[in-house]
Amino acid sequence: MIRIKDNEVALEIFERASIEQAEATEQGNYKVGNKCYKEIKKAIDFLKKNNALEILDICLNNHFVGVRLWAAYYLLPIREKESMKILEEIAQGTGIHSLTAETTLNEWTKGTLKF
Repeated sequence: MIRIKDNEVALEIFERASIEQAEATEQGNYKVGNKCYKEIKKAIDFLKKNNALEILDICLNNHFVGVRLWAAYYLLPIREKESMKILEEIAQGTGIHSLTAETTLNEWTKGTLKF
């Protein structure tokens, strides 16, 4: 696992791990998915600690659904409107990521989503 030294490295780890986590989810490979989630969380924790979570804004337009999905999730508390729009777009699709986006929106709206 790469040691996070700055926000740029955290963003790179977040993007790579988000792509790999989404692919693992699609393939039903929970072991790889869980490992990737730990990397996502490590990057997020670093960004939160450095008050730099907004750096994820750039990820909302990423080509990969996993990157957009995870970025929107973590940005909900600070970029609600933009994050909800991305989640709604993903929810309109099909498959596991659509269901995840829909569930995230429902839980956020009910106020039961925990970070």
